[in-house]
Amino acid sequence: MLSTNLTLTTPQAEAVLSRWLGSGVRCSRIEPLQGGMINTALRLTFDQTPFTAVIKLNMDQDSPVLQSERLRLDYLKASTQLPIPRVYQYAAADPSLPYSYLLLETIPGVNMIQASLSPEDQATIGRELADVLIDLHGHTRTTFGRIHELGIPSWADVFVPELTAMRRHVEDKLSDAVLNDIDASLKAAGDILKDQGTPTLTHGDIWAGNVMVDRRGDEWHLTGLVDPSGAKFTDVEFELAYLQVFNTVGSPFFDRYTARFPLRPGYELRRLFYWLNTYMIHVWLFEDRDYGDRTAEVTASILLYTR
Repeated sequence: MLSTNLTLTTPQAEAVLSRWLGSGVRCSRIEPLQGGMINTALRLTFDQTPFTAVIKLNMDQDSPVLQSERLRLDYLKASTQLPIPRVYQYAAADPSLPYSYLLLETIPGVNMIQASLSPEDQATIGRELADVLIDLHGHTRTTFGRIHELGIPSWADVFVPELTAMRRHVEDKLSDAVLNDIDASLKAAGDILKDQGTPTLTHGDIWAGNVMVDRRGDEWHLTGLVDPSGAKFTDVEFELAYLQVFNTVGSPFFDRYTARFPLRPGYELRRLFYWLNTYMIHVWLFEDRDYGDRTAEVTASILLYTR
């Protein structure tokens, strides 16, 4: 299991903020934030502009995870209109703080998990998210892969190896019967995913914990997205399937989105492979029995389609 319960003392917070702002800072509040599964996230309140910031802590002395997130955030901020936090500072661990950290702009509001949303609010946020992703998904190139790499022209050659690697990670966590079904699914994946779309810039981790919303009067609205840890050029269906795997969006989103970018025939089958990937990741990282059951169900569905 992963640990995301790192702590930060007031003197440590003030040392971080003073290093960034270049002068002495008094920190009045350190507030844990919900939603993080890999890093600890805290909101800092202090006595100078901008008065709040979010700090993400990682146990690694010099975290490649946080460094990669910084690169993605900087790229997305410079290249798109995606409403994401600005990076203030990254630093490796040192004598003043035993963790590496990423200091970020605060996005107003709370994440969708924390908000009490009516069906009307959910519909509004879904349409607003569709507008944001219509803009983001307008950024394309000729190859699939990470933002700062050349990439390759075959989506199957990017994604199927990721599925195969994930299968190895869960080998000691699932039954032989489920593993056999995964193997059979992987044999079909390459041919099915050859039906690919244009390499499209995606956020890569949009679920309720990463969607920020705020209340304005009697209505809730989208204020931003956080943690684009999976941002890269993918088949756009990878992003759409991820939005559905946790029921983050419903028909108001898809009605708005598909009016601009219609779904390609065969999406319902291809998304099963993306769901399989997500479920295996959760089995690997969190050893969650429910995701083991979901892995069995999705592979059974794939085999119904492909046998």
